[in-house]
Amino acid sequence: MSNRFDLLIKSGRVIDGTGNPYFKADIGISGGRIALIARDIDPAAAEKTLSADTLTVCPGFIDAHSHDDVYLLSNPQCDEKILQGVTTNVIGNCGISVSPVSKAHSAEMNSFLAVMCGQQVSTEALNFHTFGDYLAKLESLKPGMNVLPLVGHSTVRIAAMGAANRAPSETELKEMTGHVAHAMEEGAFGLSTGLIYAPSNYARTEELLELAKVAGRFHGIYTTHMRSEGDAEPAAIEEALRIGREAGIPVHISHHKVLGKENWGKSVDTLKRMAEARNQGLEVTCDQYPYRAGSTFLAAVLPPAVLAGGPAVFTGKLKDKSFRAQVVETIERGSAPGWENLIKGAGFDGLVISVSKHEDYVGKSVADIAKREKKTPYDVIFDLVAEESLGCIIILFMMDEADITRIMRNAWTMIGSDGIPGFGVKKVHPRMSGTFPRILGRYVREQGVLTLEEAIRKMTSLSAQTFGARGKGLLKEGFDADVVVFDPATVQDLATYEEPNQGPVGIRYVLVNGEIAAQDGKVTGATSGKVLRHSM
Repeated sequence: MSNRFDLLIKSGRVIDGTGNPYFKADIGISGGRIALIARDIDPAAAEKTLSADTLTVCPGFIDAHSHDDVYLLSNPQCDEKILQGVTTNVIGNCGISVSPVSKAHSAEMNSFLAVMCGQQVSTEALNFHTFGDYLAKLESLKPGMNVLPLVGHSTVRIAAMGAANRAPSETELKEMTGHVAHAMEEGAFGLSTGLIYAPSNYARTEELLELAKVAGRFHGIYTTHMRSEGDAEPAAIEEALRIGREAGIPVHISHHKVLGKENWGKSVDTLKRMAEARNQGLEVTCDQYPYRAGSTFLAAVLPPAVLAGGPAVFTGKLKDKSFRAQVVETIERGSAPGWENLIKGAGFDGLVISVSKHEDYVGKSVADIAKREKKTPYDVIFDLVAEESLGCIIILFMMDEADITRIMRNAWTMIGSDGIPGFGVKKVHPRMSGTFPRILGRYVREQGVLTLEEAIRKMTSLSAQTFGARGKGLLKEGFDADVVVFDPATVQDLATYEEPNQGPVGIRYVLVNGEIAAQDGKVTGATSGKVLRHSM
């Protein structure tokens, strides 16, 4: 054989990402790409050989929904994801990207980025202004994984008009569309929205339509954390579908779920509506994380109007007793225009602190803290938000297992962690460290919700196809050599709500563009990742 390989994966059960059954083959890798897939390749033709006998070999996993934008700047290897087998990370979700940033509103943007990292970030010090500035910085750090960026609506809105709770002026809207166009030109794969979060929540559908049209002209995608995943979810889905139809752009619904016990079972209706839209010719997909609890920053449980003006404003207002009384009244009424009442959906017992300056609060519910501190649960929330702004993170127990498995079986559902980084120390949601092995261990091997082949398709080629990641998502000759080798009999997540920073077991090797990035549960320090850029 005349072929020479940098690396040979020998004797594995190959699941190629298409959903087809496994086949036995060897995989020869050269120059970061898959050069040959065949039986009985001579090991002498390779510089290095990895034995995959009795193991499964599949494409590297694609995290369809991450919040590692800031984390990657301090840990470009993104250990928690690499150890799970994730080789490509979709960032910029829920309307939150690191850039673009305007000088006029940089302070508001710095505070807003605390959503992703629980601490202040100085975009001035990092010299981020355009979307391309961030990508260039990330590239210079030599990431250990591939990064697929989206541009966030909240970020664009802050750059043009700060955290104002109003419709944009004609000039401001023009500036926003310009930011989106520039980001798409510099490599963004699409536009994301986070419509339960201020300031994205302040936007009317017409504003979102104008921005989605711009992304659509570049053949991008519109991803959305919808205005509601609970009581008003049907209307929220209709808004997303309208934007897709009128903007001529594919729609991707982020972390699809059904919140609140009174809504459990309604995934039957949400999936039916998506199916109808697909039958009518609209490309609709969704992602999901495999847990009953979600996670967000504590301030998100407050009505959006409370957060107007940004942290510098609302932290001060929340110290006023009369203002607090008005907020309580709004929450107790159950709703406000365009607002998801998370307190109603989870209850104070279901709101658990995971990141806080008050270390003794971590792992405790708001109800428990209120009892201990002899405060009302509302005052616990107000005090924490007033003190920590967007830095206090919570875990919310609001979903039903039957909805989770129904959504998981759906053909166009892919997997996204929605993980919030804890920088290795904080007790964040276990999905940051456990999402993908949890699918393989709990939902494939233990419960049989998915076949192994279908689970891998959802974690690889479906995401690559949806977001337009060329050369990713399949084990195919000529494709990038992003590969996971794992033991289907033992692969399992170990991360729990109590101890969330534990890596999985059962994953033998993770390759990123042909380089070994993790081996037997340890990150190697490889820097072979690429910052992907969208092209028409």
